Amino acid sequence: MADIYPIQIIYAPGTFGNALRWVFDRFSKGSKFKDLFSPWDNDGRAHGFKEDDYNQKFIRGHQLDGRWDSPNPNAFHVVLYFDPADLVFIERCGFYRNPGYETDGKRYEQIIARADQKFVTDTFGKSVSKCVAKELYKIQFHDTQNHAWWNSMNQHMNDTNAFQFNLYTMFDEAKFENEIIRTSNKLDLDLQIDRNVVKNVVDHVNNSYVVKTKDRAIKALDAVVANKDVPCDDFDIVEQAFIESELEKVNDNVLFPYGQNWFTNTSDINDFITTYPTYLKHMNPRLPWYNNIKNPFYLTGRING
Repeated sequence: MADIYPIQIIYAPGTFGNALRWVFDRFSKGSKFKDLFSPWDNDGRAHGFKEDDYNQKFIRGHQLDGRWDSPNPNAFHVVLYFDPADLVFIERCGFYRNPGYETDGKRYEQIIARADQKFVTDTFGKSVSKCVAKELYKIQFHDTQNHAWWNSMNQHMNDTNAFQFNLYTMFDEAKFENEIIRTSNKLDLDLQIDRNVVKNVVDHVNNSYVVKTKDRAIKALDAVVANKDVPCDDFDIVEQAFIESELEKVNDNVLFPYGQNWFTNTSDINDFITTYPTYLKHMNPRLPWYNNIKNPFYLTGRING
């Protein structure tokens, strides 16, 4: 398969895809990076090199059509895949690691700018508030049909004509090295692995905030279900939106308050749910169906574009 160039790495924003591209290049013969051991820039991303520095047989791309970095139909696709159950982790990768998302304010602004602007203006007015950004996440978590990026990534991860590269191997040196070897053999790349580079990449990935806190939202949700107490006061809006939307799906007509208010621990969440007054209960407009009945109040329009 040596004539399949260019090879495009397709990855969800923030999931270390350009670092993987750099690794493929670095391990190729004649690489301009042969004397380097790290791909990382000052923001902890692999975006500090010029396009001319790369071997053009390796290119990067995000999953959504209609962008400058969209999937190239003339390239062979290597898809950086993950378990769909890790949606909240993948969203947080983008939330913390996308270029232009370096501060909370910029993150909220970018989340809102990415949404359907007519829906945003008609629903919230003109705002870049944290409250609006969190609500947009909740709408998406309630119904992923509103999430164009997510649906497109699922299509690529189910593409049997593409090569599927396991994202989680980037958390472990031996597994990452083996996955690179598997890719090299399958695509006839003749990659020459340097374990110092492998170690550098894996160490950096594991030390990133989003990976260190990868499963805490899932663990907190499990604690709520098990009626156990764990702290959750420092959760970001992505984690908050995920937990609230999951609990709204399974608790009869319970709606969490709109906005930034959040809980100190999972015991407080359970207290909110168990004491929720009956006179406040009504059908959740974020849910397209309720008890197998189509929700007449369900939100319409495309939320994510």
